[in-house]
Amino acid sequence: MKKWLAYICAFVLLAGLLGGCRTSGLADTVAQIRIGLCLPTRTDFLTAMESAAMREASDSDVRLDVVNVDDDQDAQIAQIEEWQEAGYAAAIVVLCEDTAAAEVLEKAGTMPVVFVNRQPADMSVLESRNNVIYIGCWEPDAGKMQGEFLAAYFQVQQNDSPRIAIIAGDKKTNASAARIDAAKQALADAGLTPKYLFEENAEWDRASAQKNFAKFLEEKPEIDAVLAANDAMGIGAAEALAQAGYAISNIPVVGVDATAEGRAAIRDGRLNFTVFQDPDAQGAGAVQAAMSLLGGTMPEGVVDSVLWIDYQPVDASTIDQLFPDD
Repeated sequence: MKKWLAYICAFVLLAGLLGGCRTSGLADTVAQIRIGLCLPTRTDFLTAMESAAMREASDSDVRLDVVNVDDDQDAQIAQIEEWQEAGYAAAIVVLCEDTAAAEVLEKAGTMPVVFVNRQPADMSVLESRNNVIYIGCWEPDAGKMQGEFLAAYFQVQQNDSPRIAIIAGDKKTNASAARIDAAKQALADAGLTPKYLFEENAEWDRASAQKNFAKFLEEKPEIDAVLAANDAMGIGAAEALAQAGYAISNIPVVGVDATAEGRAAIRDGRLNFTVFQDPDAQGAGAVQAAMSLLGGTMPEGVVDSVLWIDYQPVDASTIDQLFPDD
């Protein structure tokens, strides 16, 4: 049973709700716990988070079924309803649209739900019952760290009005806007008055960021920095700059996530700064949280139905210390 011996008694009581559970022994009951993980899409970060969740499920003798709904909120709602009808024990959900949390819960019925990574727009939905939580990072913290890094850079350069290109994520969730708004506020708090250029969405995608930014660069605008809402888009922007003939060593590019690709880009100079968002804490943590809720207990560290995971700043001076095993 590995780490979940403490929950066995609770699982036995739930066996009748889990659809098809045998009574030939406690091992069979636990082994047939089924949890669904519904992803909106697969980005570098979400793929790493998924891998962490799969490892945790395997270690815990849990069957974890993963579905990618390709950014289709209706498909996500239908998937949650299907899992509820099939007797799944719990659902882990990365929302396609942050306004859809209440509908997800409606379709989930009494099934415990762990929202992860993408924060519901209305956090009051978490109070609707005692087996729903959110696990994720406070998005403005990432933007604040980005803005503070850029502010320190431009203060050294004695540039009070830098020209900053912005590569945003999407409008379906608040993550991108929260990061960018906080970065702008940090720059303003430092006394800078930046001029913001090219504020467009690239759907969190490297290729889209590179393609769209390259078109903007055709007119050779003067750029002092790039603020990207995640690493992938920052890398795409850096590659567009290099291909357009810009001296990228003089144009800091900042991202978020510190994915494996992002860390490689810090080391080779395509990115100057990123913010680590821990995929293990979110992925494995979501599976652990679901199991805790099934056992009738609130996961450790949860306050008001939320488990916040801290961001961590990363640049060339700290990356080897923070990620020595890369």
